[in-house]
Amino acid sequence: MDSTEAAERPKTNGCASCYGTGEIVTETGPVDCPDCMGIGRAPRGEVIEWRLRDVERLHGEHQSCVADIRWLIFELRRHRKALVDIFTRCQDLDDAALSTELRHLANTALDLYPVERE
Repeated sequence: MDSTEAAERPKTNGCASCYGTGEIVTETGPVDCPDCMGIGRAPRGEVIEWRLRDVERLHGEHQSCVADIRWLIFELRRHRKALVDIFTRCQDLDDAALSTELRHLANTALDLYPVERE
């Protein structure tokens, strides 16, 4: 693959809303992207928590879906915590194939550390 193909290939961890720029264009001009908080890449832990709180605040006022929103956010937080626990325990193990694979899978879901692709 030459350098032109590499430059044209989109970043896999870039924000899908702002295409990695960190800004979106509105009628009043450019503003920070609300999905990545202006970072330009896919959200990580703290940004995901900020977005969850925004969703909870905005949609928690609607009586028709408040229970569903709270359940969904609870489940997402619970699953992310379980993945962090799995990742942490795998780091304490030796570099066996299974622990390495589990660490890689958990990191892919959590995006704790950047992954270098070949």
